[in-house]
Amino acid sequence: MRKARRPAGAALLALAALIVVPAPAEAAWLPRPEPATYGQSRPVPASVTMDDGVVLSTQVVYPTDPVTGARAPGTFPVLLSQTPYGMPGPDPRAGGAYFVERGYIYVTASVRGTGTSGGQLDWFGRRQGKDGATLVGWAAHDLPGSDGAVGLDGCSYLGVDQWYTAAEAGPYSALKAIAPFCTDSEMYDDLATVGGVPTTFIPSISHAFPRGPEDDPRTDPLSVTAGDLTTGGARSYDNAYWHGIDVREFMPRIVANGVPALSEAGWQDLFPGGNIGAYVAAQNAYFGRPVTAPIAAGERVTGRYQAIVGPWTHGEHVNEDVLSNVRKEWFDTWLKGRKTGMADTTKPLHLFENGGGRWVDTAAWPPSTGTGTYYFGDGGALTTTRPTAAGTDELSSALTYTTAPLSRDAVLAGPIDVSLYLKSTAPDAYVAATVNLVSPSGAVTKVSDGGLLASMRELDARRSWYGAGHALIQPSHPFTHASQRLLTANETVKMDIAVLPNFTVLPAGYRLQVVLTGQAPADFHLQLAPTPQQSANLASGRSAISRAPWAPSSITVPLAAPNSFTTSPVTWGPTS
Repeated sequence: MRKARRPAGAALLALAALIVVPAPAEAAWLPRPEPATYGQSRPVPASVTMDDGVVLSTQVVYPTDPVTGARAPGTFPVLLSQTPYGMPGPDPRAGGAYFVERGYIYVTASVRGTGTSGGQLDWFGRRQGKDGATLVGWAAHDLPGSDGAVGLDGCSYLGVDQWYTAAEAGPYSALKAIAPFCTDSEMYDDLATVGGVPTTFIPSISHAFPRGPEDDPRTDPLSVTAGDLTTGGARSYDNAYWHGIDVREFMPRIVANGVPALSEAGWQDLFPGGNIGAYVAAQNAYFGRPVTAPIAAGERVTGRYQAIVGPWTHGEHVNEDVLSNVRKEWFDTWLKGRKTGMADTTKPLHLFENGGGRWVDTAAWPPSTGTGTYYFGDGGALTTTRPTAAGTDELSSALTYTTAPLSRDAVLAGPIDVSLYLKSTAPDAYVAATVNLVSPSGAVTKVSDGGLLASMRELDARRSWYGAGHALIQPSHPFTHASQRLLTANETVKMDIAVLPNFTVLPAGYRLQVVLTGQAPADFHLQLAPTPQQSANLASGRSAISRAPWAPSSITVPLAAPNSFTTSPVTWGPTS
């Protein structure tokens, strides 16, 4: 029997009624601002030999007496940053001055194949992890002034590299904690491609690094990767190479090595909220759960692995003083043994609520299993009622679908699935989906986006995430050459587009909107560059989206009531 038609906001009302208001917040850790105690030295160059004989160049900045400028007596813990961009330069404040002035030695190392370091650039992975582990050992045991405790610091490439070092450090190393900021966890589908189509990111940055004296850009692994992504070679698929640098897959080794991690990323980053995947993997690895599974409400978590996701881009528009102080207290906790209370939290995931202007602390991800499913209907409507008559919409231009005004406040909390029934006259099709929030005045705010190549539509049910009623909320795809299935002309196929996760208030009176396009729009989170074969398969095709009862295209969003979340006592960064 078909259910009676309900208003578009009814799903939100029903869900909100089921949400249980959480217990009062736990006793909170609060960051303690610490004034600068020391000055900082000029950078001191040093060379370190790796296990294969390659020599890496570093520079060291020491705490100094702020009056005399002489190097401060005693020993200090060491923070290490590994960069492919060359040394910070002669300005001593470029060498981690915030930490040096508060009692840390700061070491910056040029990764192999860059700057004045020897060897070939190896683009993340185990080789750079081994180099990092060697640098950790040197910083702990051979660096003058070191007290033997080492932490890793840095943003973007300098952040991602920390995961590999932590995996290679071993269980009894001097590496006591890491703070990988502006990072991602799944390189293939978050950075190298979006839905199976290569991005311009890796080919563009392959020319951005200052190549070292021994590097050959024609043969180094980064250039090979960029070439494959451009031409459709082996690394344009999610093969063993990408699994070898997938942060989630070696998280059990990081946990076994006993290395705590505090990560940070932005909702407006190149890979929005990309560090949440690392947070989930670390928590699951610590408690022996599958690393790619969600964290359900009530499952155990530890304060050893925390994540911050804020309203910023790729390290820009942040309050650097706030985040530097948070990192300092993280390092104080693990490297100096201070009883800060930071690691005692039972809610180690710290999220900025977009549109709500507040920070919340939680543990589970996604934080709610409640869902709302909206079907694409006539006239660009999004409705909770399944279609009763057949219909199709041609994807010759942008297709826009919008709900009625929502009847009650809610929070979109987690990843999103756009499920399409599509047919095309070409062997392939690409669909980009953008989710927006529309105000009563008609102002449109982008929430998130995602895309998928129809030939890569095969679903990996083991790694996909499901909400209430087994509703798919985060589809996962193999993206292998073997899983590729080209289209038969005018055959209808089902494809589930993974739209990047978000944490956004949906106020009453606002409307949700989905915009579908046949190629990535200008404001897509990463720009795409299809391979020559993909372009040939996409050429001159005409695609259509089904709205039939037997093939109902839809969007499923994770929904929660605003009072489901506890406002954080800590302002982790800007609130607007």
